[in-house]
Amino acid sequence: MISDTNIEVLIMAAGESKRMQGIKQLLPWKNSNLLLETIKTAKKTTMGSVLVVLGANAEHITDECNFKASNVDYVINPTWHLGLGNSIAFGIKYLCKKEELPQGILICLADQPLITTDYLNVLAETFKQNPKNIIATNYTRKTGVPALFPSKFYKALFQLKDDYGAKELLKKYTKETIGINAGNKILDIDTKQEYEQLTIDTDH
Repeated sequence: MISDTNIEVLIMAAGESKRMQGIKQLLPWKNSNLLLETIKTAKKTTMGSVLVVLGANAEHITDECNFKASNVDYVINPTWHLGLGNSIAFGIKYLCKKEELPQGILICLADQPLITTDYLNVLAETFKQNPKNIIATNYTRKTGVPALFPSKFYKALFQLKDDYGAKELLKKYTKETIGINAGNKILDIDTKQEYEQLTIDTDH
């Protein structure tokens, strides 16, 4: 049986958010900003430690976000500009240098503000019952993140290079992936208009 502490959480926050015309990770949300609220959501789960991967605007983000207060580690990917896949590989390699190799790594994005702690716990519980499978989130015709990968897929994650993130990997290993429905929680924020509409809809 996989213990809670053997599942690590990797939050991807390295992108430049060109379409946002600003630093997306720092957009106001609830009591702080998108990134800090994502961290709070992950920290409340039954899983182990949380690692944030930064890249673009890293200095500004670390100035605005007190990661020490949140008891969260972060790393800065110097090649973040090569895309999300490159930053995922960077974060996975960092976690795999730990003394105890995580049995599972949950990859989350900092721009999915509707994802809840309860939903991430469902992914973790499903993974404990199916420790050899990828546990991913269902989208219309595919699966995506948040997604929890067992250790046998770490080497494949190391090879990610471009801006497609884990999408191609999930497509390749469809038969070994269990998809979980998240409903409207899968909304991600890419543009200023999407953010403004979200704040109107949720009236947070």
